[in-house]
Amino acid sequence: MASELSSLEAPPVIPKFIRAESDLTWHSSLSFPTPTDYFSSHVPPDHHVSLVRSHKKKYIKRNKPYRLVRQQQIKNSLLAGVGYLELANAGDFAANVWNQIPVPKHAMILMAIGGPIALSMTFFAVRDFYLSYQNVRLLRAEREDLVALRERLSTSPEEKDGELIQVLDSRLGVGIRELGTEMVDRIVMDVLMGLGALMVGVGTIMAIFGANPRVFMASNLLSGYVGNSMAAVFGLFNAIWSGVLVWRFQLHDRACQRCDDTSSYTLTLQQKQRLRKRFRRFQWHAIMNAVNGLVAGAASMVTATRWWGYVVLIPCIISLILCNYYWRYKLGYDRPIISSSSSTLKIDHVITGTLPPLLADLSYVSAVHDALAQSSPTTLPRTVVNLDSLESSVSFIAQNHMFESFCEWLLQEDQSVIAMLVGDAPSVDPQGQITLSPKHFVQGYGSSNEPDAELAELLLERARGFLKAVGRKVFSYRERYLLELLGYAVWREQTGSRS
Repeated sequence: MASELSSLEAPPVIPKFIRAESDLTWHSSLSFPTPTDYFSSHVPPDHHVSLVRSHKKKYIKRNKPYRLVRQQQIKNSLLAGVGYLELANAGDFAANVWNQIPVPKHAMILMAIGGPIALSMTFFAVRDFYLSYQNVRLLRAEREDLVALRERLSTSPEEKDGELIQVLDSRLGVGIRELGTEMVDRIVMDVLMGLGALMVGVGTIMAIFGANPRVFMASNLLSGYVGNSMAAVFGLFNAIWSGVLVWRFQLHDRACQRCDDTSSYTLTLQQKQRLRKRFRRFQWHAIMNAVNGLVAGAASMVTATRWWGYVVLIPCIISLILCNYYWRYKLGYDRPIISSSSSTLKIDHVITGTLPPLLADLSYVSAVHDALAQSSPTTLPRTVVNLDSLESSVSFIAQNHMFESFCEWLLQEDQSVIAMLVGDAPSVDPQGQITLSPKHFVQGYGSSNEPDAELAELLLERARGFLKAVGRKVFSYRERYLLELLGYAVWREQTGSRS
């Protein structure tokens, strides 16, 4: 195997680094060692995923008895359904247009349709709130660990520690933006818009029974100014935050474009173009979101007494759906966190200097992403990943922090592989948890020395399928995060600011 790899050279598209430090991935070399020293030299020992067997009948019937114990990464989990929250403000169309007694029958029919539609939007708001809260919880925990680590390093006179502080400052700076986005664009939106949808839906249904004076008055309030005011309040919050984002990324773009050879970060023309494209996408989304929120908020208040307010709402509804789609497919990303307890990226690796330079990491991630975007994982040179080898494939997945994503993908696509790998092995955890690490996929689980030939071939096939189906998206996500991290680092170096 060693002679085979030595005769192969990586094509120019994949930079071959001999790197000792990283901000996201570990690569002591992009050439793979022999299987005997495979895990000791290539895969960090703390990569693991905890599963638990579910005893609920609905999961067993679906042949999905296993599930992840906890989320270990920041997720691009914005629901498509929240893009329709603005539609809830139009659910009271019949209640406001035919605001009279007796209520016409055709208006009752429209109310019976619009009310439940508005109420159904609250489900998406509640679910998205929960998903966003998971991200906020991880981001806050990561921030606490990074701040504590920075305080420890700030008292050190060593030059290397000063470089690590710059990396930590960049992560802390980007983390502020991530927290702000989760809080304003998701949690605040889910609370206000979800509450508004609830009031509008209830008020619209109550309008069917408007013959009762008290019900008529309550319906007018809920489906009128009170219910619709939630959208207006969110529009103001969102406009302020969007303005901050536009200003922030404009500063970062200027800093990156005037970056020269005297800077610690020597950017190529292609990197500057990618940075500008990333920043412009953020700004476009922020501007569209701000304008849409303000117009929709004003139109919602008008709909309480004027029918033409709903005409203005139509483009706002469409715009919000498009902004939601744009964020999920062009801006959002999954990423591992740095934590004192996380299995994905340990603080110890930062302290010991096992994280690569930011520019080198970005070059590697961009090159692999471009190669995957051109066709498939088979275009990657064998010195990067040998897809005919289970050891090499699992190593590539683990090194690039895709192991949790790989296990999650297996749980969704084919849990039989996990069941075959684990078998009837008892869990050592008192809570019934089963811990899987990359070595289990190659060396076997429990008392097994290695998976049998049939299982090994199946695991290799699933690893190829994962890289083909998800690999491009994972590296796209990593590139998005690294570009923002680099933009902040360049801007901070030029200004000396920590905000």
